[in-house]
Amino acid sequence: MPSRWAVTVAGVDATKVKLDHVHAVVSGWFDDGEEGHRAKAKPYTVQQLQAVDGGTLLEIGLLVDELGDRLASAAAPGSQIRLGSTWTRITHPPEPVAMATWQELTDAGRATSWCLRFLTPTTFRRGNSFTPAPTLSAILGSLRASWREFAPPTVPPLVLDLAREPVWVTDIDVTSQVVSVKGLTVSGFTGRLRFVCDGVAEQASMIDRLVRLAPYAGVGAYTTRGFGVTRPEPTWPQAVPRRVTGSVQHRPLELVSG
Repeated sequence: MPSRWAVTVAGVDATKVKLDHVHAVVSGWFDDGEEGHRAKAKPYTVQQLQAVDGGTLLEIGLLVDELGDRLASAAAPGSQIRLGSTWTRITHPPEPVAMATWQELTDAGRATSWCLRFLTPTTFRRGNSFTPAPTLSAILGSLRASWREFAPPTVPPLVLDLAREPVWVTDIDVTSQVVSVKGLTVSGFTGRLRFVCDGVAEQASMIDRLVRLAPYAGVGAYTTRGFGVTRPEPTWPQAVPRRVTGSVQHRPLELVSG
């Protein structure tokens, strides 16, 4: 069951916590040895890091049920964790933020238009390089890969050929951001995309499944480091074709939270 959980730690300034610090903690909870650490597809994501009264809240996304028990044990109240050079304690049990069964995600509606908000830099790997290009083939392809990797065999398979371009962007408002991660320069984008499906109903149904998965799986590369946090937003029904509008801006960013 895809889910999101909030973990609260005391006495830490969220603005001073780096991505690598959070990644080290969360990967220690979930990765099984060196093989698990190097796995390309991982069933968890770092979703958010924000300041709250008395500490910092870390939000984590899970894509498989068995990680729920592991999270409850590793992040039990009183557990110590290290964020960089700072040791701190978890103050509350992990609290559920949102969850949905795979069957609920599969029972797609009749939507033919969607809007996604990318809250943290979203990037896609190309070999040893990164690209911030917000293409629908990359965005939906990332979600399709997560679905195929982690959805149980009890739900119908997701069959979607993106090479046929069944969707197109109608509105875009994104900002390009450059982030340094372990000495690597990572180019990403944040902002909003609206897109519609002008293919057959079966294609729209498959896309709707992926949009519903996005809040749990994230999009693109480095989702275990807080990249690619994505949320669906309300959108207007598809009507007459609209001209693509919006802006693309470029500025450097020092990212300190997921």
